[in-house]
Amino acid sequence: MLFRSIAYAGKTPWHGLGQSLTEGATIEDWTREAGLAYTVKESPVLFRTDAATEPEVFTGRKVLHRSDTGGALAVVSDGYHVVQPAEVMGFFEKLVQLGGFQLETAGALSHGKRVWALASVGAGADVVDGDTVKPYLLLGTSYDGTMATVAKFTTIRVVCNNTITAAVADQSAAVRVLHSERFDADRVRLELGIVADNWERFLVQSRKLATVPMGTADADAFVAELLKPYHSSTLAVTDTRAYKRIMSLFNGASIGHGLTGQTRWGMLNAVTELVDHERGRSDNTRLESAWFGTGAAMKTRALELLSA
Repeated sequence: MLFRSIAYAGKTPWHGLGQSLTEGATIEDWTREAGLAYTVKESPVLFRTDAATEPEVFTGRKVLHRSDTGGALAVVSDGYHVVQPAEVMGFFEKLVQLGGFQLETAGALSHGKRVWALASVGAGADVVDGDTVKPYLLLGTSYDGTMATVAKFTTIRVVCNNTITAAVADQSAAVRVLHSERFDADRVRLELGIVADNWERFLVQSRKLATVPMGTADADAFVAELLKPYHSSTLAVTDTRAYKRIMSLFNGASIGHGLTGQTRWGMLNAVTELVDHERGRSDNTRLESAWFGTGAAMKTRALELLSA
């Protein structure tokens, strides 16, 4: 079984992973070729003791496992509600039918413990001349208890394929459904009905960042502050690889640097390039982190600090 299984339509996506989808694919084709043609099943947790001849049931817990391979995904509480891979794909199928959305990539990570799909939301726009960003909608869920089901607005910077979560100060930019609740696709779609407004706010916010120069002293202070929550070694923050690499990207090594220069928008993209394209022990962990984990949190923190 593949560690990850991903399919995409059109150009190779920002993460560079997966296989090109069959042209004119149906939602069934998408589900199969993205490795999502399985259901998550539940079984009781059994244990043996010297006091009993038969296995006993551990109440209050259950095992989640794949229907196709039988691979175990996690032990969770009885109240854990699963959002099936087919529900993730069905969420986007309806949006595509309604118009304005185009499914572009979908897949599974970590042996199927996380699944997601990503759809474009109309045309992009320039932050500065020649520096285009495009709006997307991402839906992801997990089967190992590590994250809620999340639907969120994100953007991709075309020149370097950086992904930037938009409008982070506005809670309407994302909808989270805990696994203690049942997933209601119609309600989530309704709550995300303000995507267009988020997109406009993001453009205004980004264009403002692109007009604010950032000198060496400001850049140094920003990166040191950004990395504080993620720094635990005895090294000074300024001696870490992350600090040195962000500063290098900001000072000219990043893709598309000629479009941004040394501005706050340029710094945001330096941080994002590190997270999306360089950070992580493997392609699998890099993608998970950039969208759902520490990397996503770092990009959000960067945008908050730069916009303050």
